[in-house]
Amino acid sequence: MSRIPATAVTSSTTPLLSSDSPRPPSSRRVAPPSQPRTSPSSALRPPIEPNESYVSYASIPRSNTPPPRFISRSRSRLAAVRRRQRTPIAAFFPAFVTIVLLGFASFAAWDVSSAGNCWIEPLCRILGSGDRLENVWWRNSGAYAPWKSLGPGGGKRGLPRGCKVNQVTVLQRHAARYPTTEASKCLLRALGKLANRKTRTPRRHHSELAFLSDTDLRLEDWKFDQLLDQGRRQAWSAGREIAALYAQFLDTNLDPFTRASGSGRVVETAGYWLEGFRGDAFKLKPVDQLPQVNLTLPEEPTFNNTLSVKTCPAFANQSAPSLPDLLNLLQPAQSRLNDLLRPQPPLELSEVKCLADMCPYDSQRSETWAAWSRWCRVFTREEWEAIGYLKDVDRYYGVGPGNDLGPTLGAGWTNELIARLTDSAPVDSTTTNSTLDADEASFPRGGNRLFVDFTHDNEMIEIMAAMGLARQHGNLLTDKLPDKRSYMISELIPFGSRIVFERIGCQLGNWEPDPEGGQPEDERKNYLRVFINDALDPLDSLMCSQSGFFEHGMCEVDIWVDSQSFAQKTVDWNVCYAK
Repeated sequence: MSRIPATAVTSSTTPLLSSDSPRPPSSRRVAPPSQPRTSPSSALRPPIEPNESYVSYASIPRSNTPPPRFISRSRSRLAAVRRRQRTPIAAFFPAFVTIVLLGFASFAAWDVSSAGNCWIEPLCRILGSGDRLENVWWRNSGAYAPWKSLGPGGGKRGLPRGCKVNQVTVLQRHAARYPTTEASKCLLRALGKLANRKTRTPRRHHSELAFLSDTDLRLEDWKFDQLLDQGRRQAWSAGREIAALYAQFLDTNLDPFTRASGSGRVVETAGYWLEGFRGDAFKLKPVDQLPQVNLTLPEEPTFNNTLSVKTCPAFANQSAPSLPDLLNLLQPAQSRLNDLLRPQPPLELSEVKCLADMCPYDSQRSETWAAWSRWCRVFTREEWEAIGYLKDVDRYYGVGPGNDLGPTLGAGWTNELIARLTDSAPVDSTTTNSTLDADEASFPRGGNRLFVDFTHDNEMIEIMAAMGLARQHGNLLTDKLPDKRSYMISELIPFGSRIVFERIGCQLGNWEPDPEGGQPEDERKNYLRVFINDALDPLDSLMCSQSGFFEHGMCEVDIWVDSQSFAQKTVDWNVCYAK
């Protein structure tokens, strides 16, 4: 084969182009002069001359050589960080929700249990008893519960049009006190057994009893029979409340007339009450520096005193109601305390009942209310209900409607109230003092004024029984707890309790026209309205239910007086001397 000249191959395949020859399309192209580059670095490069060619970076082949090793590791770490940053928060949400739900379920189970405090009240109503522990303690503290208002109270509130208060009588119990000397005997006996217990610190899961190691079990600084400082302030506050509630009535009527039974705590309560009523600042002071009531009635077996009846031998000699079935309800508490603490000798059922009184007493020892005592947690919620009902039944059958002597002892003061409401002298053959009641200076004949009588808890229960207040449709059960309690001593006679009797005058021109046309339009009629610790009593006797304004909780005075047939006619004082 003949060789082809090199020059021939060159000219036939790729002819050489001069700078003046036209260029075919290729990777090399000319930048048009009318479209200069405008990148920031263009100012640093020399200008492109016409027909000058340049190479596209896209056409430059990339190297397949791997990057240095340290660069590869850095990129791996960066990618891992970016993956972690891209992990959604929602990935942790199920675990978070589970922890929250478990925590809430644990708290709810504790809160509705007997050891809980019912912080979530709707949940307690659904799953538990619906009560905060404070309510359980107050409701079951009986006559030693601190006073609290149970309603809006009287005065101008709720009065029909054309009616206004024209007389007020307040029956006021003494304020919070230490235990009486007699009651302290059982208390000290029980506390002495606890002080001599074998188990000084109870085992785990019973932290409610740990405080016994550092509490006063001998009550060395307790002043039996005397008012607590909190009780003194309580009495002062009660006087201020009555003054504010009846301010309009008091501005246009006679000065108040006050009486007190002769017990030291009753007289002192009256003094602080009067200071609050007069608007004086509260200050602890000796009794002889306090205001005095108009009349003090001695507490003696030979002195007739409707505010503290001591003249009924049968009542003085009667024994406390025997309630073995109800007392046995405290056996779980007795067994638990004896097993955990091992007191020497073991606690008896009656002493367990006495120990429960440490809850309200110790809670009220500070001058102002701070909190419920640690003693309150010694008993469970269920045990407290048994303790409270035992207190209710004990008073009901001891001095209330369940004891024939109870209403008998309350008849005298009932007749004194009737005399005030009817602006007349008392008519009574039971406990009134005829000498004092015959004198208008010691027993004013009603009128438009405020009367205040200071007394004890038992007398208040007796008076309510005589009048038919807090009326029950049947006697209280004595063999088991009822499904619902309707007679609670803590609601009737707590420390500082009060019953307010309002006489209300109503103009009848637009309310009760006389069918015979003989009643003048401006005639007024008096009605009675009763509040027990600020809660309106319904006065639901059959006679009062026929009265005008009964729907307002009012009963015509004449009708109410007629309904009090027991105090005026039926009562037999001779039962006090029966053998």
